[in-house]
Amino acid sequence: MSGGSKKILSNSVWMIIQQIYSMITSLTVVALIARYLGPSDYGLINYCASVITIFTTVAGLGLDNVIVSEIIRNPDKEGGYLGTALVMRLAASFVSYPLLLGVVAVINPGNRILLAVAALQAAGMIFQTYDVLVYWFRIKLKMMYISIAMIIAITITSVFRIVLLVNKATVEWFALSLSVQAFAALIIITACFVKKADVRLRFSRKYAGELLRLSYNCIISTISIIIYMEADKIIIGKMSDSAQVGIYSAAVMLSTYWQFIPTALIDSSRPVVLEKRKTSREEYLEYFKLVMGGVNLMAFVFAVLMSCLGWIFIFVVYGDEYLGAYIPLIILSASAFIGISGYTRTIWITGEGFYKYEKWFAVTAAVLNIVLDVLFIWKMGIIGAALATLITYVYEVLIVPLFFKDTRVFTKLYFQSFRMIPRFSRESVRMIRSRLTGQ
Repeated sequence: MSGGSKKILSNSVWMIIQQIYSMITSLTVVALIARYLGPSDYGLINYCASVITIFTTVAGLGLDNVIVSEIIRNPDKEGGYLGTALVMRLAASFVSYPLLLGVVAVINPGNRILLAVAALQAAGMIFQTYDVLVYWFRIKLKMMYISIAMIIAITITSVFRIVLLVNKATVEWFALSLSVQAFAALIIITACFVKKADVRLRFSRKYAGELLRLSYNCIISTISIIIYMEADKIIIGKMSDSAQVGIYSAAVMLSTYWQFIPTALIDSSRPVVLEKRKTSREEYLEYFKLVMGGVNLMAFVFAVLMSCLGWIFIFVVYGDEYLGAYIPLIILSASAFIGISGYTRTIWITGEGFYKYEKWFAVTAAVLNIVLDVLFIWKMGIIGAALATLITYVYEVLIVPLFFKDTRVFTKLYFQSFRMIPRFSRESVRMIRSRLTGQ
């Protein structure tokens, strides 16, 4: 087993451990919160979370993929890129916070509880600038430290939420708990970075210009993706009520809970795949298809599992008040199977430098999704929202790349990746066995 494969495995294992811990605590604590608050107040928190996610994405400035690829290409500029990105993210977050509250106040006039929930939840957007520091750990394949930091932050938040449940707190306090987690993660990850990273952070206007120029297309595409991922909850909230948002949010959560496993594989593989791009195009594409084949295998297994047993999960986790989420859950599980390949595609987009196409993929998908959401939710409620999501993912991942000559090959790579599943299975078993035996 190569050194790169060992690092990817170790990195992925730590990320998966963190996500499993997060899943177990969330399924326990969030389930109790959902039962305690009921679909209406639980929907209120998720409605605000959807709006906040859009603004958090705006504040992210599309730097994720750009920072990773640029530091790999120019390791001598590491401190300048990270320091500049940190200042940019912080400034964007401080600007986005009042804008977010203004939007919530305008689209929901007179709803003081909703505004208070949004204000308390959105504070986490500022604390979440720690994402910039995480880039360094991701590039160096040292996500163990981030995973431990997040486990501690999740534990602190879970204890805080249990105290709130015991004291029968109002919905505003539960909204605050999300910001508590982001603040705890900020403190711990900053301490880890100072201890482990031998990097001198510095701000450079020149680097800021370079990053914005490179991330321009990523900003538009990322914002568009988040809009069509979150628009359904917002439109349901406006066309129906917060209780339907709560039920639909339960379906969304269960349909995507498993994605931390393929996401860990994708994030751990990204630096290695991009490194291979420098030396051998053939090996780079082969490795990319191998990663996507593994992701497709995981996505298929979990999508089938959630489709068959989803009603049991809904009943056990959320209670019978949320059983209306089952049909949307089946549809959303199929959406997640297709959608996770869109995230895998970002590795290929970064390697090829096709950021401008990603922008058009996402923008047209966002427009399509909003139109379908309005039409389908009006006719079919939350089932319509799920169908709109499925159609949008099929379009965004498989159809729209065919419109451009440069990206047409991705759809071919997608279907070729299924032939890599046996090899992925063999290599995964071999790596796990080697890890367990120490050979």
